[in-house]
Amino acid sequence: MENIESRIEWIDIAKGLGILFVMLGHCYLDTKYTFWFISFHMALFFFLSGYTFRIKEKYFSFLNKKIKSLLVPYLFFVIVTMLCNGLLAVTHGNNYDVIGTAKLYLIQNRYTLLWFLICLFITEQFMFLLERLYLRLGSKKEYWIIASSVEFILFYFYRTRIGIDLPWNADLVLIGLAFMNFGKYIREIELMKKIQKKTLLLGSILLFLCICFSGYNYFHFGKVDWYSNQYGNVWLYLVSAFSGVFATIFLASRIKCRKLALLGRNSLVFYGLHRLIIDNLVFVVYPRLGIEINAESAFSVIFAVVSVLIAVSILALFNYYVVKYIPWCLGRK
Repeated sequence: MENIESRIEWIDIAKGLGILFVMLGHCYLDTKYTFWFISFHMALFFFLSGYTFRIKEKYFSFLNKKIKSLLVPYLFFVIVTMLCNGLLAVTHGNNYDVIGTAKLYLIQNRYTLLWFLICLFITEQFMFLLERLYLRLGSKKEYWIIASSVEFILFYFYRTRIGIDLPWNADLVLIGLAFMNFGKYIREIELMKKIQKKTLLLGSILLFLCICFSGYNYFHFGKVDWYSNQYGNVWLYLVSAFSGVFATIFLASRIKCRKLALLGRNSLVFYGLHRLIIDNLVFVVYPRLGIEINAESAFSVIFAVVSVLIAVSILALFNYYVVKYIPWCLGRK
């Protein structure tokens, strides 16, 4: 039986794997190296959010908790990012439009990688309403898979017929909610208990399917990127996304790695600030060391891994002091 500790551990490990995929995706690799994990890494985080979603309070208490855990960290990352970019602009003799940049963060229409935190915040507000309705209808497990299917269909028609990017990335709520609802459904039917009893062959098959379908989607229909509203063929995308999500959580449930679990538990800082390290430090140092990186070269993968390790090391130290002295910036007590 899956106990509470093992459940939390595999979720943290899955989040750790997910954040590593996100960081690798921002290391300027050619898409031919990243298409397979880009096809599912954002879906993975929404899936896990849905899997762990529970409400034990009234709405305004829930809203207050989400403001502290998502909007406050968002503001913290915005301030840190603007301070660093502003300082770099001044030291390099460039102008930095503080007011204009602040407005872009306030409107948050696909502005920087921080779009995810705002989108997740809005999505969880709708998730609260769906959870309340679920309880009133008698807690039928099929409710979540039906809701997920309807949301996927609505999102498809929105993107193909309307296609307007909304402030606070509200147009992505439907697809985020669909993956969250699916994660909730998997939790309700206790599928993870069954998956954890399977051999590694299942995980290998799922990963193989993800690579095959995402590869065909990329080379024939284009890359997948929520940020720029690119999904290629929607059916190929869904198959690769689901197989990739399940391959990741299957692997996470079968391995024991405290460092990955620790990374997953602190994924907020690594997500919010890793591009500061990668863009403004690592990829600035490489040319000064005489290292020219060709994104299409296989060697670029090695430099990407090195870049991620450097970013993780620096941010681990930063995270330690933030958690120790100003934990409220990350929504912690």
